Amino acid sequence: MVRRIALFLGAVVGVGLCLSLAFTLDQRAHADRVARNVVLHDDPIGGMERDEVSERVERLAQEAQDAALTVKTAGDGTDETYTMTFDAEEIELMVDVRRTVDAVMRTGRQANLATRLFSWMLSPLRPRDAGVAVSADHDSIYELVAERDTGREPPTEPTIRGDEHGVEVVPGEPGQGIDAADVISGLPAAARRGFPMVVEVERGEVRPRHSLSQARATAERAEALTSEPVRVKAAGETRTIPVEDIRSWLDTSKGSADLRPTFNDAKTIDTLQTAFEGLGREPVDATFAIGAGGVILRPGREGTKCCAGEAVDLLEAQVLDRAPATDLPDDIGPLPLVSVPPKRGLAEARALNIGEQVGGFTTQHKAGEPRVRNIHRIADLMRGVVIEPGETMSVNGVVGKRTAERGFVPAPVIEEGSFSEDVGGGISQFATTLFNAAFFAGLEFPEYQSHSIYISRYPYGREATLSFPKPDLKIRNQTEYGVLIWTSYTETSISVSLWSTKHIDAAQTDQTRSPRGPCTFVRTERTRTYPDGGKRVDHVNALYRPAEGVQC
Repeated sequence: MVRRIALFLGAVVGVGLCLSLAFTLDQRAHADRVARNVVLHDDPIGGMERDEVSERVERLAQEAQDAALTVKTAGDGTDETYTMTFDAEEIELMVDVRRTVDAVMRTGRQANLATRLFSWMLSPLRPRDAGVAVSADHDSIYELVAERDTGREPPTEPTIRGDEHGVEVVPGEPGQGIDAADVISGLPAAARRGFPMVVEVERGEVRPRHSLSQARATAERAEALTSEPVRVKAAGETRTIPVEDIRSWLDTSKGSADLRPTFNDAKTIDTLQTAFEGLGREPVDATFAIGAGGVILRPGREGTKCCAGEAVDLLEAQVLDRAPATDLPDDIGPLPLVSVPPKRGLAEARALNIGEQVGGFTTQHKAGEPRVRNIHRIADLMRGVVIEPGETMSVNGVVGKRTAERGFVPAPVIEEGSFSEDVGGGISQFATTLFNAAFFAGLEFPEYQSHSIYISRYPYGREATLSFPKPDLKIRNQTEYGVLIWTSYTETSISVSLWSTKHIDAAQTDQTRSPRGPCTFVRTERTRTYPDGGKRVDHVNALYRPAEGVQC
């Protein structure tokens, strides 16, 4: 028995020595080559030199450029399989040639001696796969999975919020769907199987990308960095932003692997606009004028205001991207301003098709009276006003209250059927002139009121009075063209002309009078004729008292 045991042990030792010798000789023979029985995507590459392996991996890298990543997942409780496919370019999928070659050359040589020997012995039966090292843009994968995962309930990422007392963490919440982290963790195994790559995942809970501990560290850093007020400069002025405002801007970089404190763009710009309100330059609309040759179009000008989106980047760089022990700059800025386009640029002005006179009217008055100054003043304020297509223009809305500070003087008025005096008296003559110009231009009158006592210098039954805030004169431009109001005057007359594209012929076609108690109701008919021959009839009305103090 002893002899048999000795023979057995000797045989085992002999076999072991033979295997060890064979392993050692094989390792030396492949010292600068790929180890025996190594495969890459099932292709045998054992014994290849490094340059040969590099060429093989380079070909794989080329193949990967045209490949795609398909994500497969079973439906919720069903056998149905859902897929989504990402092009290599959109997730920046590529083979890392150097890492792959290094991994191939290390295969079979990294573990301890016993493990390496065992692996070598089994390699004829189970070839050793070095795998292919791939890289991809993780941010893109997170974004695309969230975009293409139908029926997804996105997770809520942890974030931070602050005030003058400090910065706290707002925990995140899990969602439901495909977790991009599972897709990313499945890339190495998918790359080992070959191209195009397929990753199989399960649909279920989607964890927030960032942990609570990451959010706490971010909050601590943000609190340290926002413990002092910040002085900022813009448009030649300096403002101090208090700590509570700065901390109200705080947000986190949820769209990347690095959770860091950031400033919310909208909140930051809103605070800065309030702090620097009124600074910068107001935009100027393109305007129209009337010259000897007709309509003149004058370009407008862009304005500026605080602040452009780059201001947030500048504040983040100076406040949040510094070391916590570093002092804030004395002043940050100047912050870039944002351009403010005019509401009506040249293109918009040309599109109004204002090119010819479509209506006009002139009324006469005595020279040198105080009321003439008021007539001229309101004419100056109304000159150049444009009524956009479909827009209703209010004279009171444009001119505002008539005051001495705005250049108006006391003059006679009619109030409640009696003659009186008030600042701005006489401007009803302008209102009547504009009313008649619009009447013959075919425009509409949502709101108007005649004088309560007829004045002989005005067309009978076709006139309008004006006071503030009521009565008002409102004119609606129901056409598809803009309407320009242009005014001019002499010592004894006021004229209003309206400019647009003519396509309505309007005329007074009838007028009737009827008693209303002691007063007279006047109904004036207007007929508007259109290019297609169609006609439309409407009316304007007036109610006149026979004398001062008479009630209708």
